[in-house]
Amino acid sequence: MYADRTVNCVGSCQSPMLLIEEEMEVLERGQVMQVTADRHDLVEAVRSWADENGHKIEEEHVASGVTTLIVRKGAAPAAEAS
Repeated sequence: MYADRTVNCVGSCQSPMLLIEEEMEVLERGQVMQVTADRHDLVEAVRSWADENGHKIEEEHVASGVTTLIVRKGAAPAAEAS
């Protein structure tokens, strides 16, 4: 699948979730970002972050210990009333 942006978090990646969030901000709703990671805890963090922020993981592939996630940008979560 074609990705509008890619984030490679294989090996030593400083502040991976910050990098992923920054790259997602650049995208328009409906565009796609590819994230590659070789750490299980980071993959779990991306899944959780996507769910909490209204994004959808459309594909997930694992090869040679590297997970590739295809994440489609969704709507921003609604602001909570105070």
